[in-house]
Amino acid sequence: MATLVAEHVNKVYEATTPGQSATHALADFGFEASGHTFICLVGPSGCGKSTFLNLVSGVEKPTSGSVTVTAEGKNARIGYVFQDPRLLPWRTVLDNMIYVHDDGDRKTRRQRCMRFLEMVDLAHAADKYPAQLSGGMRQRIGIARALSIEPDLLLMDEPFSHLDAITARSLRTELQQLWQATGATVLFVTHDVNEAVQLSDRILMMNKGGTLYADIPIGLPRPRLLTDRDVVTQQADVLALFEQMRAEPIETETAETEGANH
Repeated sequence: MATLVAEHVNKVYEATTPGQSATHALADFGFEASGHTFICLVGPSGCGKSTFLNLVSGVEKPTSGSVTVTAEGKNARIGYVFQDPRLLPWRTVLDNMIYVHDDGDRKTRRQRCMRFLEMVDLAHAADKYPAQLSGGMRQRIGIARALSIEPDLLLMDEPFSHLDAITARSLRTELQQLWQATGATVLFVTHDVNEAVQLSDRILMMNKGGTLYADIPIGLPRPRLLTDRDVVTQQADVLALFEQMRAEPIETETAETEGANH
């Protein structure tokens, strides 16, 4: 389990060509989270969701403000699941799993990876190559690979967005079970409000311009199905708030001023 603290985070991408304006991806964005919790960042395209994941993972640095991730006072171990599982096509499934491990001998690493392949019911595919698997199977491998490093914080960037609706629905149910079997804190990016309600303990609704519009607790029992009455009711409430956000004018002056001052 991790503790994630984001304080007054601003991210500005400077103009790269004459006449172009700077892009303010995040504006005074902040929240705190810790423990075995599942958090979804939801919002329209271009609101800074994936940018924030990049800051958390250390791929990018904030223009101002800070993002820290710790586990028991130490640097946290972070796993990442992408939209595309990014499996190396010339390696078998098992070798793709082992590739992210650099501790212990090969036998130990193999045993650990096989345990996580069993968790996603794909141990039988260990010697297959990615091209021999369906899209849903490849994404389950990507999730198993990220979990196999036993992360304190698991980042997930729209992992089901490229899958068909039936496969995505199945994987959401499976992900809930996998997460409950771990101690990880999860930060999950999606533009799908229904997905966010089904998966999360807390929804951070982001607006264009990279601001935090609402912090919504989701207290529904698990497992959750999209057809559950309480899930449907909660989805309607969150969708109504989302539509309210979309109807309001976006305040950009503050973001632009803060970005210019840092």
